[in-house]
Amino acid sequence: MKQFNDYDNEMTEFNNEVSMLDKFRSEYIVHFYGAVFIPSKVCMVTEFAQFGSLQDLMKHKNALEVNIYIRVKMIMDASKGIMYLHENGILHRDIKPDNILVFSINLNEKVNAKLTDFGSSRKVNMMLTNMTFTKGIGTPIYMAPEILKKEKYKKRADIYSFGVTMFECLSWKEAYPKKDFKYPWKIAEFVMNGKRLENIHHIPNNIF
Repeated sequence: MKQFNDYDNEMTEFNNEVSMLDKFRSEYIVHFYGAVFIPSKVCMVTEFAQFGSLQDLMKHKNALEVNIYIRVKMIMDASKGIMYLHENGILHRDIKPDNILVFSINLNEKVNAKLTDFGSSRKVNMMLTNMTFTKGIGTPIYMAPEILKKEKYKKRADIYSFGVTMFECLSWKEAYPKKDFKYPWKIAEFVMNGKRLENIHHIPNNIF
């Protein structure tokens, strides 16, 4: 259950997310049930994810408990959610481990992970217009170079964010360790200078 305080900007985010979720019909997008209004709060009710987010799973289970096969499966599920959004002309704009919910770590399940949190999403008609956005939405670690540079961006920005997310999921480690990137602006500087992550976390070469 996601909660919003009763403030104008958060209500705008809430209305945007409800509007988006109500239209989605994909098994790789978290299912929306409704909203509950209580004093000073609005709660969004979605299906229950047993393991929380991918970020939660990475914090509470070690790499041996979540093998590479299930990690690849979760990434594949999330990619299908992103593909669904993009095929419907929607940019997520905040793809990260926190926004991928994990429902099972059993490889026999059809769906193990689903995409969530659409407060930052925007509807764009990619076929009829060349509409782009310049406002920096998202989490700095996962931001594409064009967003950090405050340039126009499209679907590729989501793909970049997903790439960093995939790196963390497959390596089961932070993409930018704090010992090397003490401040967020160090990450921004690294990315804007054209540098990219190397396979230093022992991701199998056939996957990397």
